[in-house]
Amino acid sequence: MNLLEHTSNWVKGEVAQGKIMVTIALVLLFTVVAIWKSDQHFLRGMLIPLTLVVLAIGGYGGFQLFGRPGHVNKVQEVYDRSPEEALQMEYDKATKDDKTYTRLKPIWAGLMIVCLILYLVLKEESCQGLVIGLAVLFLSVLLLDTTLHHRLKIYLTALQNLMS
Repeated sequence: MNLLEHTSNWVKGEVAQGKIMVTIALVLLFTVVAIWKSDQHFLRGMLIPLTLVVLAIGGYGGFQLFGRPGHVNKVQEVYDRSPEEALQMEYDKATKDDKTYTRLKPIWAGLMIVCLILYLVLKEESCQGLVIGLAVLFLSVLLLDTTLHHRLKIYLTALQNLMS
């Protein structure tokens, strides 16, 4: 396979994940609406973090759906001028993204643990709901980053093989 085939496969995976993310965001949106109508303080405390989950997953999923397909065209343009330049450009981008994912995952996990500790310390139901909601937010972002990183690693390995 050449660079364009690998890039196309990576983009197809990103778009598929985007579809899943938008679907999950829509389901969670119904949950947010149900919580909004609820009188339970614990659930009301989760309202803001769950809204952030909907925005994060839905927003990035939408970007995956509508923004990623154009990436293949950008790579194609550079590839037509210079295949080596296109390969280096993609390798540099994938390496940078790999480092970002590697740095962020422990941060999300740490914030999730902090939230769970705060849950044990706080006694007010709305505050407990808030920190559990934040833990769900951080877990969501951790899972999202982990799946994106997994697919990126496959792409990065393919790029490394093309460079050697």
